Amino acid sequence: MKNIWRPRGPVSRRLLIAAAAVSALLASGRAPGQDDDAAALTERSAIVVRAKVVKANASNEPMVAASPGTAVIRITKMYAGSEIAGDQTGKTATVILSRPGSLKAGQEATFFGNPRFMGKTLTIADEGEIASRDAASRAAPSIERHVQARRDKPVVERLASATLVFRGVVETVRPLAAADAATGESKPYPTRPSEHDPDWQVATVKVVKPLRGEAGPVVTVVFPASRDIVWFNVPKLRQGQDSIFITHALSPEEAARHRASGLVAFMDKQPAHVIIEPSDVLPPGDEARVRGLLSAPKEVK
Repeated sequence: MKNIWRPRGPVSRRLLIAAAAVSALLASGRAPGQDDDAAALTERSAIVVRAKVVKANASNEPMVAASPGTAVIRITKMYAGSEIAGDQTGKTATVILSRPGSLKAGQEATFFGNPRFMGKTLTIADEGEIASRDAASRAAPSIERHVQARRDKPVVERLASATLVFRGVVETVRPLAAADAATGESKPYPTRPSEHDPDWQVATVKVVKPLRGEAGPVVTVVFPASRDIVWFNVPKLRQGQDSIFITHALSPEEAARHRASGLVAFMDKQPAHVIIEPSDVLPPGDEARVRGLLSAPKEVK
């Protein structure tokens, strides 16, 4: 996500990416600096970059004092993190090293970490480093493989519970109330919208290519059009949109949560599917990727 909000004024240079950094570090349950292989480090790191140390015992971030535990690096390759920090290739960043004093100016290494500050420059709190050009080169295929696996994980999870997977083109979009009226129910639902009202919309989607499941020529897809924080990242469909759709039925918990909004009543009257997660709609260029994930052998629990 390149368009990260940043407050105006002096604080903008010191924006603490607390959610990303803290959640990643807490999830790891491990102390920085432990010996790990590239796979384990990649799993715990939101940012993975190949870089050369420009200055040891140095810092470009005013809130991070220069010490043997910091270094300024110039990034030569980004394996992961551009969705958080933008493409940092060719730029300098400050690294809080997992092993203070372990790197010298001129050394090349792969850095695995999580964002600590982001303003004019990026500061990374490192989980670990793989130093030397040869070692980093040997680790590169494993890093790329595990970065891709992490990116695929939310899609794999949604595919596991999907009712239909298909490529399609959106033909129409209209509010749930209008679509419901067309089925014979013209009375509005007697509930006031909640603070996080999803603003359900109904799309008719022409199936271009079924990928899994028995889909007819047209599928009814319900999605939240609200820009509220709860729904902001859920894809918003528009007429003419060509996408890969990973649709779902409502779970019992979701049905109970959204019954008052009229969604359950609508879906009781006609076949319909919902999209309620960011990974439920993917660009058409991901068709080969989705096919590969669908055909991949399932892990044995």
